[in-house]
Amino acid sequence: VNAELRPYQSEGVDWLVSLYENGLNGILADEMGLGKTLQTIAFIAYLIEQGVSGPYLVVCPLSVVENWISEIQKFAPDLVPVVKYHGVKTTRTKLLRKLRTANIVITSYEMIIKDAPQLRRIPWRFVIVDEGHRIKNLNCKLIQDLKSFDTANRLLLTGTPLQNNLAELWSLLNFLLPDIFPDLALFQSWFDFSGPDSSIAVDASSDLIQSLHSILKPFVLRRVKSAVERDVPAKREYVLYAPLTDQQRNLYNAILDGNIRDVLKAKLEQMVTEYVDDGKDSSITDINATVKAEMATKRLQNRVMQLRLACNSPHLFISPWLEKDPAGAILNQSGKIQVLDSLVMKLLADNHKVLIFSQFSKMLDLIEIWSDYKGLETCRIDGSVSQEDRVAAINTFNESDEHKVFLLSTRAGGLGLNLVAADTVILLDSDWNPQVDKQAIDRVHRIGQTKPVLVFRLATVGTVEHLILDKANAKFYLEKLVIQ
Repeated sequence: VNAELRPYQSEGVDWLVSLYENGLNGILADEMGLGKTLQTIAFIAYLIEQGVSGPYLVVCPLSVVENWISEIQKFAPDLVPVVKYHGVKTTRTKLLRKLRTANIVITSYEMIIKDAPQLRRIPWRFVIVDEGHRIKNLNCKLIQDLKSFDTANRLLLTGTPLQNNLAELWSLLNFLLPDIFPDLALFQSWFDFSGPDSSIAVDASSDLIQSLHSILKPFVLRRVKSAVERDVPAKREYVLYAPLTDQQRNLYNAILDGNIRDVLKAKLEQMVTEYVDDGKDSSITDINATVKAEMATKRLQNRVMQLRLACNSPHLFISPWLEKDPAGAILNQSGKIQVLDSLVMKLLADNHKVLIFSQFSKMLDLIEIWSDYKGLETCRIDGSVSQEDRVAAINTFNESDEHKVFLLSTRAGGLGLNLVAADTVILLDSDWNPQVDKQAIDRVHRIGQTKPVLVFRLATVGTVEHLILDKANAKFYLEKLVIQ
């Protein structure tokens, strides 16, 4: 390949070759940012050079399909052209004829699910699943379809092989090595756990952990940045606690008391009446009908979700555009946005570039309004952004001195993106699964980063967010014991 592999990357390629030569499948589980894609490309190039022809199928999130293609073009141009299996049905039907003779085929999870009947007929030399933890649910359609594909060789790439519990790890191992790991109940019986959702106690037996490590060792290769990559700068993480504003506290208490719908309805009636009285919208002739229609759009069944929204902003319940001063209200009525305002303006004054992540696209909408109010140039990626617009946004952020703030939804923007132009990550809210947040952080803390990385996690005092952070710490402990 057209790259000088770092020593641990060369060892990774050798490990992959050894697996193949011994008829085994495995998980390349290096921490995110250590070059799993490059190691895999070097492995494929070696096999093809040895006469082990394709087709090699790479299945990955849609957001990184183009990245795979560009990395192959960059590091292994002899493997080009790569077939990108994507597009409308007529396009995919034409592409099917090319797959059997291709070196490498790149496609997304969605295409596997749509076209499994056609794709399973092709004798694949290798099936490689990037972000392989996506098949952690043993009953999901993606894993059932991939299990039916005609191949003896499977490889998973994931920086987070264990996210919540051992049942998920078994699902990955069963996909790779069904003869060795045929039964979940048997797998769990090897260890002293009460069920698929149990986590390890703090005083877990060292013998038990050692036993698990020895079972996993032949099939899982895991290296972490701190152990192998001295060139990656230090990372410092902080939790910043924001107070709830009066508006947030009232909403939070109403959710706990079970009368959130009544409180919202009264607030809406007041705001719509003031909005009409101020002459902002002459088309509203029936205030009651307007309020009723707006209330009909509210989904208020999931109490924990409503509490999380209240921790972020009251304007996730009622549109800020009904306020006399929308941007000012967004800032004044959310403790987190007040903390964000002070933090971001100080970071930008010190010439940092910042990624701001949220679980909720509507929260990003509010931050976008705030950004405009502060005169900031921003980029944005969420689940609604097309592949072409993603690439354009990434290029703009990485190359422009004017765009110093990037807004990203944690799930859509947390996978496969290289954003080392930034050196600071702000998590407006935390995921129940801590690995999702870690993937977001590793968009910045990875090979190629030249500056120390700052991570700020925002949380509210005395709320459900404390529980989320406690659960996340427990899951990280499980991963550290089992995988590392």
